[in-house]
Amino acid sequence: MLAMSLALLALLPPRPTAFLVKPEVRAFATEPSAFQVYMAVAFMFLASLLLGTDHLGEVVGGPFMVLPFLLLVGVGVHVAGGWRGFSVELRPDGVCQRDFTGSLTVPWEALAPGRPYQPEVRASTLALTYAQPDLVRRRGILPLGRRRLRIDNVHPWFIADTIRHYVDHPQHRAAIGEPAEYQRLRQALASSPTGPGHG
Repeated sequence: MLAMSLALLALLPPRPTAFLVKPEVRAFATEPSAFQVYMAVAFMFLASLLLGTDHLGEVVGGPFMVLPFLLLVGVGVHVAGGWRGFSVELRPDGVCQRDFTGSLTVPWEALAPGRPYQPEVRASTLALTYAQPDLVRRRGILPLGRRRLRIDNVHPWFIADTIRHYVDHPQHRAAIGEPAEYQRLRQALASSPTGPGHG
């Protein structure tokens, strides 16, 4: 209960309006999410309770004997997710999201001008609109599909405004990943007009 409570609390505070600047890989990346780690701890605790009892058959008898196995699968999934993590990376060639199940790479040229719009302030995904969907590359299993990014570790308006900025200003893409470009980006976002679809 404690670990699951911590996981829920991880979703409540304001999400960061910042990127990690990674000049070594020429990228701006969202921060790792604590939610995945807390969920892994919760699943491990539940699995240990069931597997640690001498009366497992009495606790989960009959068809429910599969429950410990499912919990172990849940532990594996969340530990893998917590270890590898997930993040959105903005690179000179496009937007990339990777987790332990696969990856989605969206070249800047694939995105429609003036998009994406700002989602709801508590949104955990960001819908993408493509002008050239054939340029999008997907590998592995992506639960959200090709048109959504998982963004529950960054403020949704911040990531939407940033992606839209680089879609509409291709001359700045080559400098992504550099500290000077990050400062320029923040100033540009702070001075951009507000209104529907903008922040």
